[in-house]
Amino acid sequence: MAIVNFSDKEIRFLNYTRVGHLASMDGKDIHLVPICPVFDGKDFYMGTHAKTKKVRNLRNQNMATLILDQYSEDWMRHVAVMMTGIVEIIEKGTEFERAKALLVAKFQQYQELFPIHEGESVIMCFKPTKVVSWDYIAGELTEPN
Repeated sequence: MAIVNFSDKEIRFLNYTRVGHLASMDGKDIHLVPICPVFDGKDFYMGTHAKTKKVRNLRNQNMATLILDQYSEDWMRHVAVMMTGIVEIIEKGTEFERAKALLVAKFQQYQELFPIHEGESVIMCFKPTKVVSWDYIAGELTEPN
């Protein structure tokens, strides 16, 4: 698996962004859903109910695409990071608790509105293997070699 190195600018953006979209496959169709990720500097964590379609898809095919972007009516101000990677489903244990703490720290909704509980919830760990990013404000486009 390739290791992705993000620039300092990309890291700031990835930490700031509160919503993105995760695409998985069920064998014939693409399933695209909004997600609220937390970035630990290397991987992305997203909480969800254990019985969702995205979880079923990822258990069968763990490749996915994750895009985090910032829209503007001024289209020259778009910023985005699109990644392909591997998703691991975490159901319990130390990594589950660490990722849960990161998610709760970033999104207060996980405290009462959508609490993460072992047995009911899983945490998806997205490990990027390829990245494309663009920042039209700075005139930058970064693609993999």
